[in-house]
Amino acid sequence: MRDFTVSRRAFVASAIVALPAVSQAAQGARDLYRDARAPVADRVKDLLARMTLDEKVAQMRTLWMDKARIVEGTHFSPAKAATELANGIGQLSLPNDLAGTSFLTKEYFRDPADGVAFINAVQRHLVENTRLGIPALFNEETAHGAKVRGATIFPNPLGLGSTWDTELIEQVFSVAGREARLRGATVGLSPVLDLARDPRYGRVEEFFGEDPYLVAQMGIASVRGQQGPRPLGRDKVFACLKHFVHGTPLGGLNTAPAEFTDRTLREAYLIPFERVIKMTAPAVIMPSYNEVNGIPSHASVELLQRTGRDRLGFKGAYFSDFGGITNLVSEHHMAADNKEAALQGITAGVDMEMPDGAAYKNLPELVKAGKVPESAIDMAVSRILALKFEAGLFENPYTDERRAIRNVNMPADIALARKAAQKSIILLQNDGVLPLDPAKPMKLAVIGPNAQDPLFGGYSGENAKAVGVLAGVKAAAGPNVQVSYAEGVRIINATNSGQTATNIIKPVPAGENDARIAEAVRVAEAADIILLVVGDRPEITREMIAAIYPGDRRNLNLYGDQDRLVEAMIATGKPIVSLLLNGRPLTVNRLAEKANALLEGWYLGQEGGNAFADILFGKVNPGGKLTVTFPANLGDLPVYYNKHPSSQNKRYVEGKPTPLFPFGYGISYTTFDISAPRLAQGTIGLDGTAIVEVDITNTGARVGDEVVQIYVRDDVSSAPRPILELRGFQRVTLKPGEKRTLRFELEPDAFAFWNIDMRYVVEPGDFTIYAGPNSASLKSAKLTVA
Repeated sequence: MRDFTVSRRAFVASAIVALPAVSQAAQGARDLYRDARAPVADRVKDLLARMTLDEKVAQMRTLWMDKARIVEGTHFSPAKAATELANGIGQLSLPNDLAGTSFLTKEYFRDPADGVAFINAVQRHLVENTRLGIPALFNEETAHGAKVRGATIFPNPLGLGSTWDTELIEQVFSVAGREARLRGATVGLSPVLDLARDPRYGRVEEFFGEDPYLVAQMGIASVRGQQGPRPLGRDKVFACLKHFVHGTPLGGLNTAPAEFTDRTLREAYLIPFERVIKMTAPAVIMPSYNEVNGIPSHASVELLQRTGRDRLGFKGAYFSDFGGITNLVSEHHMAADNKEAALQGITAGVDMEMPDGAAYKNLPELVKAGKVPESAIDMAVSRILALKFEAGLFENPYTDERRAIRNVNMPADIALARKAAQKSIILLQNDGVLPLDPAKPMKLAVIGPNAQDPLFGGYSGENAKAVGVLAGVKAAAGPNVQVSYAEGVRIINATNSGQTATNIIKPVPAGENDARIAEAVRVAEAADIILLVVGDRPEITREMIAAIYPGDRRNLNLYGDQDRLVEAMIATGKPIVSLLLNGRPLTVNRLAEKANALLEGWYLGQEGGNAFADILFGKVNPGGKLTVTFPANLGDLPVYYNKHPSSQNKRYVEGKPTPLFPFGYGISYTTFDISAPRLAQGTIGLDGTAIVEVDITNTGARVGDEVVQIYVRDDVSSAPRPILELRGFQRVTLKPGEKRTLRFELEPDAFAFWNIDMRYVVEPGDFTIYAGPNSASLKSAKLTVA
C-alpha cells in the first residue's frame, strides 16, 4: 500500500488554490459547510466530517449510461432516484444527451428546455431529498464548442490550431464555456493537449498540432477562455486537461501502448501539460487510456503523483477517462475484476471514476477490508467537494431555462464562428486561379462528397443553422456565377445514430460510385472551373470507442473511391480548386501535383460554408498555417518536424523522406518579406532573456495575414535535442506596402532542456535563432549563451 502523505499535502493546496481568504465562520456552527462566507477549505472539512463512507464514495462516482437508473422514458424519476441517489452522486456526465434511454438510437441530444429540466430535477432531488443536500457537478464536452443541441460549433481543434491566433482561441473557448455553463455544465472536458505525431491515429482530429510549444499556447488560451481566473465565474466551467499522456500509440491504434523514453516524455509530451498547469491552474486532469512507460495511466503512481503532482505542480482533481478504470480489467489485463481495478485506480490517485463508477462502487468494501485507507477516500472527496463549493453550487444549484435558450448561439457567437473558420483555412498552393472574381461570368461546378453536408468532426453538438460548402458558395456567388453540383462519389455508407462516433461504417459496394463519377464528369465538362471538395468523413477519423467503430487508419490516401474521382476531374482538363475537409493529414500527392489551387479546411464548424466562400471569392485573404506536417508517403512516418539530428542523416532506397507540406506552412493571395532575426545582444547569460526583432513587409497588392515563426536550435548540447524547436509566433495583418517590426522575448525556458544527467538546465554555448513563415523557409542569426 503506498504512502498517501504527499497527496494529503497536495489536497490542502488544491482546496484553497486561487480562492480568496474571507472571514471564517464560527467553527462550532452546525452547518458551517452551508456558510458561503466561510473559506472553502473549512467548508470541505466540515462537510467531510459529517459524511458516511457510502456518501463519500458516492461523490467519487458519475452517471452517464446509468442515467437509465434515474429516468422513466426520458424524464427524471424521483422514485428511482430515491434508491439510486440515496447517498448522492459526484457528477453526471453529458446530461444533455439521451444516453441511458431507449431514445438514444433515434435522437442523440435533448432539446435545450428538456436538458435544463432534467438537470434541475436531478439537482433539486440531491439538494432537497438527500441527507446532506450535496449538489452534483455536470460535465459536457467542449473541444470546439459545447457538445449540446443548438450551441455554437467552431472549427475542430486542428482547425483552431491552424489559426495561430491565441487571442481568437481564448474568445472561442470563452463562448464554449459560457454556453456549456448556460446548459448546466460546471466541467468542460477540454482542452486536449496531446501531440499529433502519427496521422494514422484517428484522435489527431481532436489535437491542436504536433508541436509542444504551440499546443501549450493553445491550451493556455483555451483554459483562460472557458475557465478563466479562479475562483470560477458564473459564466465559466472548470477545464479538464486531457489526455495525460496519450503520446503516440503503437500503430496509431487507440489505447495501444505509447512507447517513449522518459526523456521524450519530458522534452515533448509533458510540456503542454506543464505550461498550462503553471499558467492557468486547471481544475481537472483526465488520464489517458494507454500505457506510459509500461503502466496504464489510470494505475500509474509514477505518472499521476510523482510527475503530475510533485513535479508539474498539479493541485486539482484527476477524473478518469470514460472506462479508464474498468479498462484495467478488460483491455490491460492488469486487474482480475473491478474491485482490483478500483484499488489500482485509487492507489494511483484517480479521484473520480467516469462514466458510471462501475469499479469505484466497490470502494466501501475495500475500505472495510483494510485494502484502502479511508484517508485516501477523504483526499479524493475533498478535491471534488472543493470544486462544488468554488462553483457556488451550494448557493446556486439550478440552471435558468430562459437564459439557456436565449443566450446560446447568439449573432456575435455565429460571427465569431465564421471568423474562426476564415482564419483556420490554409492555402497550400495557388497558381493564380484564386481568388475567383464573382463579378465575372463563370460556370462553377461544385463536386465532391464533402461539398454538401456541414462537417463538424468529433465531440460536436448539433446546429440547425450550420452552412455547408455548397450552400455557402451559392449564397456568395451572385448573379454572374452559375453554380452546379454533383456528389462525385460517396465515401462510405453509414448508419445514423445521431452521432458520428457511433455510426457504423459500411463500405460503398464496388461499382456503386460509377454513376456518380460519370455524373460528376458531365457536370464538370459543362463548367469553366471545378471546385472539388474531398477528404474524410468524421466516421473514418475518430476515436475508436469500440471495435465496431474504428477510426484509425493504416493508409493516408483519400478513402474509398475518391482517388478515382480526382483522376476523372483531372482528365476533364478544367482548372481545379480543391478543398480538403478532413480530420488528419492525407497523402494527396496527385492533388498537390495537378490542382491549380489546394486548400486545407479540416472541419470548419457551423459557419464553414460561409467562411470558405469568403476565401474563394477574395472577400477574405487566407492566412492559416499547418500545425501538422503533411507526409508524402505513409512509409515516411513519423514526419513531425522537430526530430533529433540523427533522424535526418540517412535516406530510403526510393529517396529522402521529404514532407508534402512542412509544419507551419501556408501561403496567401499576397506576398510577404520576413527579415532575418536581429538580436539586441549577441551574448546573454544563462538566466538571460534574448530580445529578437523581425521585420515583416507586405510586398503584394492585397491586405493579408502572415504568421512570423521563431525557432531555436542548440548547436551542440550534452544530449541530443530537436533540430528545430518553435519558441514564438505572431499572426499579423498588413496592408499592401506596410512594414512592421515584431518583438519576441526568449526567456531561459526557450533554451533550457533535460541534459545528459536529466537535469533541466540552460547549457552555455551557441544557439541559432531562426525566423520565417514556416519551418522550412527560415533566416537565421547566432546567439551565444555564456
